[in-house]
Amino acid sequence: MNPIRQLDPVVIDQIAAGEVVERPASVVKELVENALDSGARRIEVLLEEGGIRRIEVRDDGCGIPPEELPLALSSHATSKLRRSEDLEAVGTLGFRGEALASIAAVSRLELLSRPAGADHAYAVRVRYGRREDARQAAGAAGTRVIVEDLFLELPARRKFLKRPSTELAHCSAWVERLALAHEGVGFRLEHGGRKLLEIAPEDDLAARCGAVLGPGLARQMVEIEQSGEGIRLEVRVGPPESARRDASRIHLFLNGRWVRDPRLLRAVREGVREFVPVGHSPALVLMLALPPDRVDVNVHPQKTEVRFRDERLVMGTIIRSLRRGLAASPWATRSLGGIGGGAGAAEAEAGTGGTSGELPPFRPASDGWQRPAGYGAAPASTVAEDVRGAPDPAPAGELPLEADPAAAGGNFLSVARTFLIREVPGGLEILDQHALHERVNLEELRAEVRDGQVVSQPLLVPALVDVDRAELDLLLGKAELFRGLGVEVEGFGETTVALRSVPARLSRLQPEALVRDLLDIAREHRRASPEQLQEEALHRMSCRGAVMAGDYVDEQALQDLLRRGAALPQDRTCAHGRPVRVFVSIEDLERAFYRR
Repeated sequence: MNPIRQLDPVVIDQIAAGEVVERPASVVKELVENALDSGARRIEVLLEEGGIRRIEVRDDGCGIPPEELPLALSSHATSKLRRSEDLEAVGTLGFRGEALASIAAVSRLELLSRPAGADHAYAVRVRYGRREDARQAAGAAGTRVIVEDLFLELPARRKFLKRPSTELAHCSAWVERLALAHEGVGFRLEHGGRKLLEIAPEDDLAARCGAVLGPGLARQMVEIEQSGEGIRLEVRVGPPESARRDASRIHLFLNGRWVRDPRLLRAVREGVREFVPVGHSPALVLMLALPPDRVDVNVHPQKTEVRFRDERLVMGTIIRSLRRGLAASPWATRSLGGIGGGAGAAEAEAGTGGTSGELPPFRPASDGWQRPAGYGAAPASTVAEDVRGAPDPAPAGELPLEADPAAAGGNFLSVARTFLIREVPGGLEILDQHALHERVNLEELRAEVRDGQVVSQPLLVPALVDVDRAELDLLLGKAELFRGLGVEVEGFGETTVALRSVPARLSRLQPEALVRDLLDIAREHRRASPEQLQEEALHRMSCRGAVMAGDYVDEQALQDLLRRGAALPQDRTCAHGRPVRVFVSIEDLERAFYRR
């Protein structure tokens, strides 16, 4: 075994650089953040060969005095901290004093800077950790950093770099992220002399979203703002059509810092889950502002994860703001109006006629299809009038399942006992009966919970479900919360749960499946707030208690379901983000039959 000895300082810096400098994008991130901390109004990033060959970052910030240039390239030298207590309220993007030293340890670096009002700029060069003396140089006010031949003298690190096009994509992503978050700062990105991005200092968030995500998508994004309790939230969310299976277009910022915190991601996904397809994430830009002393950013080498002093408040604010904002979005309901509403509902909302929540009836067409009476010139009464004399549905809100599916309540043509099709102005609308019932269940249960009036249906004979001891303890620990949802569970011996009541409107719930769902929720969300657990339980029960695909639904029950669905705050998707209603335009049909 070799004797123990102190490593060369250059080797120490190169080892430490591994935590800061992973690839050219790491260099771009650190240098641009330094420029932002310097108060720059304009930042330029110039790249060659994806940043592998050369990275240059220019800014017009405050600059570095010549006597401090060598110190700026030393490890743990910074102007942003003075005492350990300062770590408890970090208000800058950088603070550890590692970036420049780490970059200089694995590249050929030149740092040139001229403070405002100084007669000359000064420059210092470092070659893989070996620093030269500072010298006078020509340069504009601000700072310029040139990084060349990254990892060239470290072949073990160099071989892990990808193709220039891949490295360029990572570099571009960091410039775009920082450009989104910092209004008042202009950004320019070039590669090989070709401009890839340019944002003016005066561009607002909408313009920045357009430059990064595309102008078409930016125009469709919903704006959500919330402030209070020391939290300020500004969000832009793209429509469901923008959703992808990955989270690559979710941009989360905390006090101007781009973060990839798993808890924040979970909160965002929970907030949008009812508005995008299952397993998808929309294009989203979220700006979260908190007092620096209420968040700890010193918990991850790359500073992409954070720790909140009051995590429950932050996550709850994000979830509630997204749900409320998206429920009011223009694409939460179809432009045709409410479920079954057609043009009449749209007119009612505009105050030009009709009655809010009423449904136009359908009448047979000569070709066998059924059309809304308001389509064309034919007058008609409302469905509400047609069923006014009919008996009320069962208190549980159940849908009788014995009628001819083709009748579909006289309003729709039923297909495969699952889809309800009707003609509307401009095309066809297709409803999924299960998804609609699930959404109705969810919104009505939410209203009952909000009003503290959940109607509970006692079971004549309690349902007994076998569990193990740990599961029994877990369920009983949440029994009070579940009771607020109309579900009453009790212990029955050491390994049995007795289910004594369920929400009255969800009498289709199967006891064993419900108990297993509640167990899964309690197990998977141990650290969730009571409100989050409650919401998850409502989602599961709404689905379990809905009419299923393939079930027959009689005319009266269908009309009741459509009437209940007419006033939903959000009727585009079910609780799981699957579509409730789909519109197929005449143009789509013509293209399908090669008429276009």
